[in-house]
Amino acid sequence: MSKFKFTQEFPFKTSPKVLYNYISTAGGLQQWFADKVTMDSNHLFHFTWDTEVHVAELTSTRLNKSTRFDFVGPDTGNYLEFKLVTSEIDNSIFLKVTDCSDNDDPNDLETVWKGLIAELKEIVGG
Repeated sequence: MSKFKFTQEFPFKTSPKVLYNYISTAGGLQQWFADKVTMDSNHLFHFTWDTEVHVAELTSTRLNKSTRFDFVGPDTGNYLEFKLVTSEIDNSIFLKVTDCSDNDDPNDLETVWKGLIAELKEIVGG
């Protein structure tokens, strides 16, 4: 099955430094992104939704800028990328999400991500 890439930018009223913790650490991601997030001794992230666990490797990280998680095992080929973008016009902050997965329904993905981002905005106040 081919992968579908969903990309969307969400505005935030907070600094990249604050947001970065929520896109780069197990504790930060668990607060808004998954039911449970842990990191094992091999530095693999275990994301749990309902009772299903998905394992990913943090393959790219730039302090206060971006993270990328490449999934392994049955989810190989799927990835999530979070980029913090600062507008050159007014210095506003955007979280750019790229979700590459088997889900090829853009309406479903937009609904899911809007809900997740709403949770994150409640936490960071932005």
